[in-house]
Amino acid sequence: MAPAVAIKNKDALINEKEYRIGPLDLIDIRVLYSDEISRAVRVDSKGNISLPLLGVLKAAGLTPYELEQSITEKLAVDLIQNPQVTVFIKEFTSQRMTVQGSVNRAGVYDFQGQATLLQAISMAGGLAEKADETMIKVIRKLPGKSEETLTYDMNIIRENKMDDPTLENGDVVMIEEKAPISVQGAVKLPGIYYLRGHATLMKVLAQSGWVNEIADKADVRVVSTNKDGRAVTVVYDINEIRDNKIKDPDIVPGDLIVVESSTAKTILNGVTNTVRGFLNFGTVR
Repeated sequence: MAPAVAIKNKDALINEKEYRIGPLDLIDIRVLYSDEISRAVRVDSKGNISLPLLGVLKAAGLTPYELEQSITEKLAVDLIQNPQVTVFIKEFTSQRMTVQGSVNRAGVYDFQGQATLLQAISMAGGLAEKADETMIKVIRKLPGKSEETLTYDMNIIRENKMDDPTLENGDVVMIEEKAPISVQGAVKLPGIYYLRGHATLMKVLAQSGWVNEIADKADVRVVSTNKDGRAVTVVYDINEIRDNKIKDPDIVPGDLIVVESSTAKTILNGVTNTVRGFLNFGTVR
């Protein structure tokens, strides 16, 4: 297990407009023309702060802007006319998360302030070859003994189709290992492949070295498992895909691709090899 790593460049991780104050954070509160209230206060273990004239206020879970609004509203009630309040975070308490599964450096990591899911994966050395980018889980403890599991698709986050989720202290990030794509039959490099990102039939065949000389390009089969657990086979003509007559089909982890051999090409290849054998035998003699 990798040792805990502290993040030195905290500015790269913290956006104060979105950061939510946590227990033991040190916050600086300034009220214009009111030195009595203005001060630096540390959030207690229960998430509260105490200010003169206002008493105990809830701070944990609020953004600095939300705390400004809360203080402003309370001061405006019989205390200060049109109060102007600013809140800054002076110290971010170090928090801890765990990154497990299919990453290059699984372990426990310390971070200050705010860290996101993509930043956590980066701290863990990035995804391993077999990682399933579509099944990244964040396991979070809830009050009491319960917990919740949130599942994210890294591709959707990278494409800015959803925000990079913010992690909380104690979160466990689990990266699942995806099922392999198997390629069999008349290809140059049959075997098992783990592909990153969006995979299609042509991309997988290219990864396997492309079809060989006896392949029947009109008989390329993709075997998938449907929701009922049954195998479904679809036959494709890769010449039609290459000519843009049909769409290059998506391939998902667990699919099996079988490139059938052409009977005519197999016979011709056998005859060619036999002739080559006789010629080589005659040359040797």
